[in-house]
Amino acid sequence: MDAIKKKMQMLKLDKENALDRAEQAEADKKAAEERSKQLEDDIVQLEKQLRVTEDSRDQVLEELHKSEDSLLSAEENAAKLEDELVALQKKLKATEDELDKYSESLKDAQEKLELADKKATDI
Repeated sequence: MDAIKKKMQMLKLDKENALDRAEQAEADKKAAEERSKQLEDDIVQLEKQLRVTEDSRDQVLEELHKSEDSLLSAEENAAKLEDELVALQKKLKATEDELDKYSESLKDAQEKLELADKKATDI
């Protein structure tokens, strides 16, 4: 009989331990489910942030392309203006050379006029 009582006590103790382990497993399961739910919520939030970030990146890239196009256009315009400047500088140089030539001709004419005036007054 003692053996049966000991066996019953051991079975009762095993049952209590099994119930305790079951309760702990249930609590662990609940905690894991809550953590899983939290992580799923975090994933949803991060996906939203990712979409916003991707939209922002797309806008920035579009602005970059527009800026690159504007820069290219400005560079082309600057090149045209530089060509015009070179042409105007050449024209200015030619005009200055022509002015120098006319100034020299005027100087020669004035010298001849002075010489003729001097001869006329000497006579």
